[in-house]
Amino acid sequence: MDILNYARKERSWQTQVVAKDRDEALELILDTLCDSAFFEVNQELSKQGVLQALIERESLRSTAMGLEISFPHARLENLDHALFAIATLKEPVLFGDQPTRIVCLVLVPASDPAISLKLMARFSQVLLKEDLRKLVLDAQTPKELAALFHAEDTSLDHPICARDIMRLPRWSLREDASISECARMMSNYPLRAIPVLDNQEKIVGEVTADLLFQYGLPDFFSRLKSVSFVAEFDPFEKYFADERDTQVSHVMSREVRIVPPEYTIMEIVFDLAIRKCSKLYVVDESGSWIGTVTKGTILDNVINI
Repeated sequence: MDILNYARKERSWQTQVVAKDRDEALELILDTLCDSAFFEVNQELSKQGVLQALIERESLRSTAMGLEISFPHARLENLDHALFAIATLKEPVLFGDQPTRIVCLVLVPASDPAISLKLMARFSQVLLKEDLRKLVLDAQTPKELAALFHAEDTSLDHPICARDIMRLPRWSLREDASISECARMMSNYPLRAIPVLDNQEKIVGEVTADLLFQYGLPDFFSRLKSVSFVAEFDPFEKYFADERDTQVSHVMSREVRIVPPEYTIMEIVFDLAIRKCSKLYVVDESGSWIGTVTKGTILDNVINI
C-alpha cells in the first residue's frame, strides 16, 4: 500500500496558503480537502465538526514536530476512509509554541486508528530530508507539490521506528552549565529531564528533576523517620551555598539510554515499560543527538492518536 492512495487527487495538495493563525490554517485546508462531494459520501460529518476534532486534538498537545512541520490529525466516527492533505503556508503560524509552514493533515476513521500513525510516520520520513523540504516550501502549485512526493518512496511497508515518532531536540545543557540555570530551565518549560551535551553535540549525561532535588539535601535527610526535632532546619541550604559554583556535570547521571533511528516500536516500548527508561535519546551515525522518545511520545503517537 502507498500513502498516496489516500490523497483526494489535487485537493490533497495545497500551496502557499495564507492564514493568520493555526485554526484559520486548518479551516482553509479543510475547505479545499473536504468539498461538497466529500460530505455527500460522509453525510454524518460536518466541516465544523471535523475542524473542532482537529482543534481538540491540538489542545491535548501540539502536533508540531519541529523543522516547521506539524501533523494535525483526528479520528472520526462515520468517516468513509482515511485521507490527508499536505499544505504549505506562505507565512508560518504557531502550532503550540512552534512555527509551522508545512501542514500534514490526516483524517482517519475511528475504527482504523493505526493508519494515522502509518501515514504520519511515512510523511515524517520523507520530510526529514532537508533538500526535499526546501523544494516543498518553494512549490507554487498543487501540481508541483504532488510531483515531489510522487518522486519519493511513499510505500507504507516500512516498519515504524524511533525516527518516525521522536520529538526533535529542543532543550539541552552543556556540562559547565550551573545547576541554577538547569533549575530555571526545568521550571520554565517545565521539564523532568534535560540531556547534557558535549561540544560535538553528543549526549554525555542527563539531569533529572529527582537528581536535582536530591542534590540539595544533606545525606542524613534521607534516613530521617521524623523531622520533628529539626523542623526549623533549611534542607536546601546546600543549594544556596553551592549553586553559583556547582555545574550540572556534578549532578548529572551518565546512565542514559541511547538508541539508533531504526530502533523499532517494539524495542522502544520494551525499554520504556520493562527496563523503566525515562527517555530514549535517538542519535545518528556520528553519535549526535537527533531526537527523543518518551512515554508521552508513545501516548501521543500510538495510544492517543
